[in-house]
Order: sequence, then structure tokens, then C-alpha cells
Amino acid sequence: MTSARALDFGGARWYRNQITYTSTLPRREASYDHADLPSPLADHLASQGIRLYGHQVDAIRALRSDKDVILSTPTASGKTLAFNLPVIESLLEDPLSTALYLYPLKALANDQLTVLRDLERACGLDLRPSTYDGDTPVGQRARIKRTARIVLTNPYALHQYLPWHHQWARLFSNLSTVVIDEAHYYRGVFGASVAHLLQRLLRIVAHYGAHPRIVLSSASIGNPLEFGRSLTGREPVVVSQSTAEQGERTLAFWDTHLDPSRSITSQAAHLLRHLTDRNVRTLCFVRSRAMAEAVSSSATRLGGEGILAYRAGYLPDHRRMIESDLREGRINGVVSTSALEAGIDIGGLDAAILVGFPGSLLSAWQQAGRVGRRGAPSLVIYMPYEDPLDRYYLHHPEAYLEGGSEQLVIPLANQQTRAGHLACAAAELPLAKASLSSEDLSLAESLEDAGLLAQTPHGFIYRGLERAHDVLQLGDLGGDTVRLVCEGKTLETLDDLRARRTAFPGAVMVHQGETLVIDELDLERNLAIAHRENVDYRTHSLRSSEIEILGVEQHMDAGILGLSRGHVVVTESFRGYKAIHSDRTIDVLPLELPDHSFETDALWMTWRQAPAIPADALAGALHGAEHALIAMAPVIVLCDPDDIGGVSTQLHLQTRAPTILIHDSLSGGSGIADTLYTDLGPLVARALALVADCPCTEGCPSCLLSPRCGSQNQPLSKTGARAVLGQLHEALHHLKGAS
Repeated sequence: MTSARALDFGGARWYRNQITYTSTLPRREASYDHADLPSPLADHLASQGIRLYGHQVDAIRALRSDKDVILSTPTASGKTLAFNLPVIESLLEDPLSTALYLYPLKALANDQLTVLRDLERACGLDLRPSTYDGDTPVGQRARIKRTARIVLTNPYALHQYLPWHHQWARLFSNLSTVVIDEAHYYRGVFGASVAHLLQRLLRIVAHYGAHPRIVLSSASIGNPLEFGRSLTGREPVVVSQSTAEQGERTLAFWDTHLDPSRSITSQAAHLLRHLTDRNVRTLCFVRSRAMAEAVSSSATRLGGEGILAYRAGYLPDHRRMIESDLREGRINGVVSTSALEAGIDIGGLDAAILVGFPGSLLSAWQQAGRVGRRGAPSLVIYMPYEDPLDRYYLHHPEAYLEGGSEQLVIPLANQQTRAGHLACAAAELPLAKASLSSEDLSLAESLEDAGLLAQTPHGFIYRGLERAHDVLQLGDLGGDTVRLVCEGKTLETLDDLRARRTAFPGAVMVHQGETLVIDELDLERNLAIAHRENVDYRTHSLRSSEIEILGVEQHMDAGILGLSRGHVVVTESFRGYKAIHSDRTIDVLPLELPDHSFETDALWMTWRQAPAIPADALAGALHGAEHALIAMAPVIVLCDPDDIGGVSTQLHLQTRAPTILIHDSLSGGSGIADTLYTDLGPLVARALALVADCPCTEGCPSCLLSPRCGSQNQPLSKTGARAVLGQLHEALHHLKGAS
């Protein structure tokens, strides 16, 4: 069935003309090239009727020249083949050569293992690709270290294995290629930690005499070159223009507000049933595990057949069965969390429903790219929540159609992350002073003063009482680590700030598909105690902040406005929390936790003379503008809502003027505020459009209201916020023109 026919609802009583905009992207023909591969690979491609796209050959040629490559092209553009072919080619040329593949998730590594084994078998090769992680049977580990020429693992496992590098001497001494697939996962503080991990890996590999090339494979992002440099510390060749074929794709934008009688769950279920009843094989993406179960159950009750939920928390065999049923066409519909967004082979589907904006255009187009593969036409339907970012893209479909334009930032300067990895590096091999930058040398000397490092004739060595690699957990954000415990078992660890925000008494958390309710948060013992309970609501902490400016790194004058970037101290207070059911607040409860202070980076805007707004409306105007700017930040730089915070005030004690401040929520900074300062013009323009386009009069959850606001969204003035943002927009426009 064509996309246009699938959107023919035939007077269905449940349809209320919710589709407000459609756009059809025309079919794009492929552009091919030739790579002159060795016979086993060339013969296999010929037998399968596979021709290489031009961008795949560009990557192969760069890697043949021993250059690093970042492949930043859309889903289904053949990135996997583009790096597998040159990897195997190098293994054929040198019978000792090896390769290391890093994946952010075990499921993705296992899926790639199947691909590699199929390719190995088809080409008659003996490469023995193997996954090696915490799930690898003990009896197989020695054989893998001894014989595997391709090893697939994840950063968490690699972090723990590097101290035992002598056991991997064969792999490391012959390492020709490091493949980092789904590289866009490695952003923010986790990306910084993985970047330092890669430097530790390359240092050890160089110790064994190897100098591998690096392949980064990523979804389309706004700054592939800068991202590649930050993650690897090297200069990659960028391959970002896809020459793969793309079938005709129709995008439809669905306004849930136009049917106030039905919830978004009900509307998604009716739409899913409509499509699957017409044999349109459909993948419905939702934000939460509970939503996946609710939509699939509702669609089944409406009469839809062959519709299943898919999410983390299911047993691996159950997930593999659903994946196989999708590939083989035995089921017509799956409702999934982001677990099916990347990598895993599910074959060619016809339609995708995106229930809620998935947080970034990168993810949105990853999800859209899961359907219409192999040049077939496809349908993508976007169904937003009552949320500023969701509704922004509903009202600005042209911005949605631009594709993945967000920037990924990696805060390499974060001192806590750097110090932890320096300690680990010293535990792996002595750190010679001459090999350290002045900044790292200063950090090493600080660690020496703290009794964690000691100087020897060969360099700094680790001397801490605890194993360095256990002290530094790869995902740690710094600070104390709080253990989340349920029924006496530690389920995960949280940094101190995240524990206060998400593991407070009464909080609802989800761990591997199970709903937990927090009974106690003991910050003295670094312990959060939970019990299992199925509840139909979620929770948000309510926080307020005070900000002290420590220093200014950069400043611009823009007429009556001053725009600054620098370092601050944020003191976060926890006032209470909301219980939310189906995006509606059902209760507000008090919360008593000690304040938390941390140093970080921020940007701020000050008015040398008050905006032309009545004095009694100024606080609400600044507050509304602050909310709009924070809501639109993920359009500029990929981040989560809790990654940034803000404060607005009519009179800041240090600036002595009306001020809006936006800060990183990570101790030491995450690079988000710096990026927003650089791109302040586009950020303000998006925030102004968000406020101006919303039809409400006083401000609503679709534009200015925030569930995380510690002051319960009071005071708030939509008219004032629009005026403040308009003044900012005009000042930045004049500043850009003057420059």
C-alpha cells in the first residue's frame, strides 16, 4: 500500500483531521563507485548483487591510506559494510592483523557479530570474530584472547580489561583498526570518559608497537569533524554525504490536541491498528517502557492482530524472537522504546509512528530510517506530546525536515573526569612526565599530593588503596557515588546530584523494565533504598537555584544588553516533587534534602536598562524567556532536560541588573553552555518562534510551563517573555550585522 493510501482514513469515526501537514521527500537514486576489493570480498558482493555506493568507497579509500574516518550518514546508508570491508581487507593482507569493535550496547555487538560471522562464512574466511564482555562464558575467554582476530566489546568492559593488557598482547600488538560504531552515543560527560578511555587504549597499543586507524560510525550530526577530533584526539576524514538510494518518504504531522476526547495513547493505538489492518508493517516508537505496553495492549484490544511490545527488560531470547518475527514478516506491528532505534537488523518495514519527539532530530531520523529500506516507499507520522520541544516541531515542520543538525559536545576539560582516567592510566603503565601536557602534569601532581600517585624513575604510578578501575566507574559524573539498592542487591550507582534529583524518597525510577519506588535516600551512607511496585505515575523533583558568578571568560556588548560566558557556583535547593500521570500533575509533595553546590559553566544576559515592560510583569517576563531558552537548547546542542538549568531575576546581586543565567548541570561543566553562547542567535530565534506560534494566551505546557520548575511556574508572563526574547533577537541581529 502506498503512503497516500495509508493516510486515507475513509471517514473513520476515531479520526478528527489531526494530520496538519504532510511532505513527501522524492525518491533519490543511488550513485555507485568501484573499490577493487580482494577476490573473496569482491566475489561475495557480486554473488549478492551488491554494488558499493560512492560514499562507501570514499571511506574505504581513506582507510586504505591509513587515515581515520568518521562516517556520519543516515540510517540504511550502508555504514556497516563501509567499515567491515576495509577491516577484513587488512586482515587478509596481514595474517596476524587484528581489529577491535566498540559498541555502546551489548545487543548491538551481538547483532554485529552475526553480520561478521555471516560475511566470514560467505567469503570462506577464518577470522573467528567474538564478543568479549561480562556475559562471555569463562570457558571461552582464553580461546578468544588467543585466536580471535576481531573482538567486539563495549566501553564499560574495555575499561575493566585494560589493566590486564598483557593478556591481550597478541590482539594489541597486531591491531590495525579500531571501529567505534554508533559513536553519537558518546557525548556529554560519558563521551568525555570514552574519549579518555580511547587515549588510554591507544597508549597501551602503542606500547605494544601498533598504531591502528580509527573508524567512527555515527548518525548524521551537525559537527562531525569537531566531534571526531574530540572523541579520538585525531583528525578524521569526514564522509557525510550519502549516495545510497532512498525510496520516496512521506512525513505526516499529527496534532493530538485536535481530539481532546482521546489520550495520545488511544490515538497512537487507533493509528497503529489502522495501518496494520491494511498490511502496512509498522514500527511505533514511544518514550517509555510502560507506554510501549499500553499502546500495544490498546491496539490489540481494538482488533489489531500481530502487534507486540519491545523494550529493554525483556529476556534476550524474547527480544531476539520479536526481531526475527519482524524480519520474516510474521508480525505487522511493534511498539518499541528507543531500543530498536539503532543497529539491530529488523528488515524492511513500511511505516513508523513517532509518539513524542525522541529528544533530538538525530534520534528522530534514526527512527524514521528504520522503515522504507532498500529503496521502498515509506511513511513516517510524528505525534507530539504537550511539550515545548514536541510542539515546536509540529508548528515548524520545515525545521524537522532539515534533519540531524544538532551539535554533539564532549567536555574534555572536565577536571574530575580527567583525573580519574589519569589514575587509571598510571595503574596500567607508568606515566612519563614528558608524555603529559602541562594541565595533566598539574593534575598528576595533585593526585600525588592526595596519595593516589607516586613518582618513580619510569614516571607516575598508581598507589591508591582501592583498585583505580573500580573507583572510576565509566559513567560517573564525579563526586560521591550513591548505590541504588533493592532487596539487598545493588542495582546501579548514581552520582550525588543525580541521586538527589531522581532517587529522593517517594521517587519512581525504572531499572531494566522494573518500576521501583524509593523509600530512603541516605546521603551520609551514599545509599538509596527502593522497593518494587507497579505504579501508573512518574515523578519530577522541583528545584530552585542560586548562582554566584566566579569569573567571566568572554563578553559581548549588544546595545543595552551584555552577553557573557564564564564560571559560576550553582547552589541547588530541593523544594518538593510532582507526581505525574499521563502528562498531568496529580499531586505535589514536599521534599527535604540538603542543598547541593557545584562549580560549572554558564552564560548570562543582562539588561543595562530594564526592558520596556511594566515593573510588575518583569519577573514573569524574564522567567518565561528563561524557560523558552532552556526548552529550545536541545535544538542547538544534543542534551537532556536535566543537563542544563537556569535562573532569572529582576536584580542579580553581582550584575546589578535584570539577568537570565543558563548553566551546565554537571560539576566542572559539560560544554553545553559554551556551545549555546556561541550559537545564541539561533537559540533565541527558536525560543521566540516557540512562544510566538503557541495559540495560548497565558503560557501553557506547550510553550513556557516546565514540570521541573521549582517555583511552580510562578510568576510567568507570556506577553513579557515574547517581548524579552524579541529584544534579545533584535540585539543579536544588530550585533551580527555589525561584525
